[in-house]
Amino acid sequence: MRNLTTEEVSVFTYEDWLSRTHGPKRTMICEMAAVVDEEMMVEPTTYIVQVKTSDTAGAGTDANVWIVIFGENGDTGTLALKECSKSNKFERKQVDTFRFSEILSMGELSKVRVWHDNSGPSPGWHLDFIDVKDEIMDKTFRFPCDRWLAKNDDDGQIMRELACANNDFLDLNEKTKYEICITTGETETKENAWIVLEGKKGRSKEFVMENSSKKKRFLRGNVDRFDFSSKNLGDIAGICLGHTPKDGKKVKGEVFWQVEEVVVTERELGNKYIFICNGLIPLSPKRDDFLTFECTKTIESFASKARSLVPVKYEIIVITGDEKGAGTDANVFVTIYGVNGDSGRRPLRQKFRNLFEREQTDRFLLEMLDMGELQKVRMDQDNSGLSPGWLLDRVEVTNTANGVTTIFLCGKWLDLERADKQIARVLYPKY
Repeated sequence: MRNLTTEEVSVFTYEDWLSRTHGPKRTMICEMAAVVDEEMMVEPTTYIVQVKTSDTAGAGTDANVWIVIFGENGDTGTLALKECSKSNKFERKQVDTFRFSEILSMGELSKVRVWHDNSGPSPGWHLDFIDVKDEIMDKTFRFPCDRWLAKNDDDGQIMRELACANNDFLDLNEKTKYEICITTGETETKENAWIVLEGKKGRSKEFVMENSSKKKRFLRGNVDRFDFSSKNLGDIAGICLGHTPKDGKKVKGEVFWQVEEVVVTERELGNKYIFICNGLIPLSPKRDDFLTFECTKTIESFASKARSLVPVKYEIIVITGDEKGAGTDANVFVTIYGVNGDSGRRPLRQKFRNLFEREQTDRFLLEMLDMGELQKVRMDQDNSGLSPGWLLDRVEVTNTANGVTTIFLCGKWLDLERADKQIARVLYPKY
């Protein structure tokens, strides 16, 4: 695969059967790591998945269970929690271990999605936690749950998304280390400089960046690095840059130092704040003589994004159209997509209510990890029941944590007999 902009070539090699009857794997699906300039972009690893069922009455399940692991390199796809040393899996207070070898490493992990098929005599399941060990990284990631996956308990959901707890121990109220990289332009200086960081949570003290004859800084075209600690400032929105004479000498005439770029990296989470300055900083002994710059670009680290994955309840309002035969008897499913990923395919169910009738509004409450800004929804039905055809008018999704509602217009049939004979629709936000 060739990127036509960068001319970078990625090569994917498998060299085996995709077949249910040929080859050792008997699989129809394969994953291949990209190889760029003879370097493998993602390493194969073995995942050890340990699943702890809670010590609660009726906690065990007879259902079949699946998991998807998400990380900075994407996701593993659906893994069946099937082959295990214990014949009776997912019993009360039991830890079940599953091994998945020759799987591409997802790197740092952010979440897992776990669900069951509600089969067997007692399918309801109280899951305590899931541990995932990446053997190549020699690192274990914990995903606490302590919730029911049961149609008749808790909120009735049999699918849960669990955020990784590894990032929770970072205490961001304590002092934080910052790395500052400054690129000098054409006009260099032998004098000192100072910087103040302006964050959403506060302002740092002044940090002096010293120049000396032994260690010359701020030479033309050079990048100089400095480390300093401060109280946690939150997202860095601006900086003040000053240029001050060594030993408090008087300044003769106008002297400037040209700064092209400043990059501030917050060390705990690895977020980067880039300031394109292209400014001439005047040499002055006065502390109120400086230039201010606003942040040009923020690069949020994977660890920081993973920290923002908190459970949020979403209200989903589904409005059926107003035409003859608009209602459906089929089962309806929704998948929500946002900047933080997708929800997985979720059934829209309610007890004792005839859903999705003509001109009817149906409300559902689903808990999932925060999707961030919503990008699209996928609605589909399974073509079951006496009259499965369905005219969907629109879907409204509200994040109940921040009150933001996103409207997705449809106005089309999901029907194998009508129009374009589609029973799934991807809808985009109405702005």
